[in-house]
Amino acid sequence: MPKLDPCDTDSLGEQIQRALPATKVVKSFVTQEQTTVVDPRSVAGGDHTMFVAGDHAHAKRQTVDLLKSYGWNDILDLGALVCARGMEMHTHLHEAIRLGLGGQELGGHFGIKVVR
Repeated sequence: MPKLDPCDTDSLGEQIQRALPATKVVKSFVTQEQTTVVDPRSVAGGDHTMFVAGDHAHAKRQTVDLLKSYGWNDILDLGALVCARGMEMHTHLHEAIRLGLGGQELGGHFGIKVVR
């Protein structure tokens, strides 16, 4: 399994924001396999959730617009960029599924659905 660094007290998204303070950082995409990002319908007809987090409302709207252009219908705004920590920790779940549970290779085609 990969090691997350930073974890719990920081995120790569927050580090990028501190390093480039004039940049409007939005965290998204990290919870999905690359092919699923641009084709959400390839898994369960697109019935899964994409997350966004960031401190700049306009930049988040642009990210949401981009996601919608890819076909995302269920986009959940988690709030401030600090929420990138949770998205980045999702990497462990993603890696476990990708490697395959119980020795069965599941590949990268799966999605997480937040039921609300």
